[in-house]
Amino acid sequence: MTAAPGHPVGRNEPAVSVARVLSLLADIFLWAGAISVLAMMLHVTADVIMKVALNQPIMGTLEIVSFVYMVGCTFLPLAHVQLSRTLIIVEVFTQNLAPEKNLRFDIGAAVLTVAYLSLLAIMGGVVAVAKTGIGEAQDATYFDLPVWPMRWVFCISCGLAALIALYQLIDDFRLARFGRRFDGSTSIKLGDHPI
Repeated sequence: MTAAPGHPVGRNEPAVSVARVLSLLADIFLWAGAISVLAMMLHVTADVIMKVALNQPIMGTLEIVSFVYMVGCTFLPLAHVQLSRTLIIVEVFTQNLAPEKNLRFDIGAAVLTVAYLSLLAIMGGVVAVAKTGIGEAQDATYFDLPVWPMRWVFCISCGLAALIALYQLIDDFRLARFGRRFDGSTSIKLGDHPI
């Protein structure tokens, strides 16, 4: 079998295109999480300055930080962390195994990861629909802060992370079964490829 110029043998272009889309979405979510951290930093700094200099703190800072910024900076980058395979892995018992055996363990762990993230996304979606219907808000002393949109951030972030984990599971399974990843590589080392 001959590969097209610049493409390895066994490269699956539709799957590689899916990987590009997932990677782009994960990057967008990562940047949104970074903006959330920046906004939180500026908001808290402004609150402290106003409290100290003018004795007039910004009302609702605690609620906005707790119910908006923290949800964004915690869950929006989750897809990028899954994409880069940089979640915490404890390898006490598997660090000296052959790469092929480690790949099998990682496939098993990926099945559990997909199931867990999917369950979080589905249950988060159920809650998001209910809270959207009632217009969930948090009392912030002088105003009500709508917090139902952050339920959707949780749901969508977990859903995207689940899709990325599913893609990685299928890619790892393909490597274990056929000896090639979707991009045509034969690398068994995990974490050395973008998705």
